[in-house]
Amino acid sequence: MIPLQAKVWSVRVLVLFGLVLLCSLDESGDPALALAIAWGPNGLFLFAYMKGALRLPGFLEPVHPFEPVLYRWCGVGFVKRIVATRLWPMLMGFEPPPNSTSRRALLDRTEFSSKGAEICHGATFVLVLAICLLCLAGDRISLAVWLLVFNIVLNGYPVMLQRTHRWRIRRIRAMSPDKPLERAQG
Repeated sequence: MIPLQAKVWSVRVLVLFGLVLLCSLDESGDPALALAIAWGPNGLFLFAYMKGALRLPGFLEPVHPFEPVLYRWCGVGFVKRIVATRLWPMLMGFEPPPNSTSRRALLDRTEFSSKGAEICHGATFVLVLAICLLCLAGDRISLAVWLLVFNIVLNGYPVMLQRTHRWRIRRIRAMSPDKPLERAQG
């Protein structure tokens, strides 16, 4: 079996080679620049969220019942299969979260993480969309297209996924009282 750390580096190398391939096919550095613009601000927004300086606007706080259904139609389930692994946090340079002892602690941590990811990806989505519009106005069509593609994949889908998570968390909280998590018998 391949060690998890080797898998993490394999995925990083594949992403790098994929980016080089996209740049050579496009005959420009626009895909690399678009990826940097679409992904880079997330760290700054995460820092602001962790300091308490960034919050969801009031109208985005509630998740409406139709949203998870709409997001499922958009393919959010596929994205969830990619990021709902222990490999994903390690790929991003984070340690996997510790196991929770109670359902409430697990739901609290998951809701906090989901809200933070939604805020960071949402803020980045808006920023990159504005940059994309500026590129269109400046006749940089190729860069605008790459920005739009990377923005949807790296920010749009994560926002939809986190909103779906928050909807499920609220439903679970409404249906079950706090009790210890049952460990799988193996």
